[in-house]
Amino acid sequence: MISSINILSITNISAQRIKAEGVLFTVDGKEIFMNGVNTPWDKWNDFGGKYRHSFWDSEFQRIREAGGNSSRIWISCDGEKGIKIDQNGFVSGATKAHWKDLDDMFALAQKHQIYIMATLLSFDHTKASHPNHTKWRKLISSKEKTDAYVSNYVVPFINRYKNNPYLWSIDGCNEIEWVHQDKDNAQAPWEDLQYLMAKVAVAVHQNSEILFTVGSAAIKWNSDLPDLMEKNYWSNKSLQSQVDSPLAFLDFYSPHFYGWVVKWFGNFVTEKNPSDYGINDRPCMIGENPATGIFQQTDSNQDSLVVPIKDAFIKTYENGWKGLMVWTSNGVDRFGSLEQCGAGLKAFCEKYPEKTYPNSKKK
Repeated sequence: MISSINILSITNISAQRIKAEGVLFTVDGKEIFMNGVNTPWDKWNDFGGKYRHSFWDSEFQRIREAGGNSSRIWISCDGEKGIKIDQNGFVSGATKAHWKDLDDMFALAQKHQIYIMATLLSFDHTKASHPNHTKWRKLISSKEKTDAYVSNYVVPFINRYKNNPYLWSIDGCNEIEWVHQDKDNAQAPWEDLQYLMAKVAVAVHQNSEILFTVGSAAIKWNSDLPDLMEKNYWSNKSLQSQVDSPLAFLDFYSPHFYGWVVKWFGNFVTEKNPSDYGINDRPCMIGENPATGIFQQTDSNQDSLVVPIKDAFIKTYENGWKGLMVWTSNGVDRFGSLEQCGAGLKAFCEKYPEKTYPNSKKK
């Protein structure tokens, strides 16, 4: 017999779990907009590296106080810390420090009610400037090594944190397209990258209710429309062509938009909604955009502000997108921080409080 305490705990977990229903994100049947940020790292390769409890505790509090409800975090920045991988690309698991640090971070996310998109890998893992990039290139080029990574790392990760509803989604790899495109990267075949993402998707869906996505570097790799678009490399058809399973799919799309993307493929705030890209069969959100506003690159390759950040979150939602997570909360580079994007988070929260915190009042 299940105790009343356990029943209450299960009910509470279910009530806070984000689901993809049609083109909406919902919590307990109520729509939620991902009014969020990226906090990709504090110290590069935090988890199993130089993790700081105090930073994540205060950063989640700052995001919540600014009106945010979510953050995208890189679980492994380039694979130098935390994940156990040998010279042949075989992953056997993760260090105790890696799990200990993640345990603490996810507990803090739950404490502050900040939903986490966990990004497992990045194109940085296979970049030539990365000391051990050949290990990760060997992993990607081998189905057996990919399967070992999924079995020995991804599945334990899922099972360890799947009962925390504030792990709302897993992003298989940050801007994975650069692993194929860049001359200083692996230039891996699309089929290898699709196999990797498909295997992770199946693992997520087999083992949990966590949502799965791939944070594409540009919308042109999420769309099958002709002309400027290249191909939707992460469609159900594309993924299932490599792994024959109905569980090989994205629950939602989360492309990234910087000035060059807006220049060539449209402004998601003022011009283009998901239907315009042919992807309105599931929720669609923006996984990265500068924290200082919406920019469009000029013909002289300069970024020009076209939508101020105070309007960006509201206009993104009103144009049909279901979330905006700007880069970054903690100012890791030139694209801004919470000091800039806070005005936009606050504006959305004040106009749409029921879409920001559907099941709780803002602290």
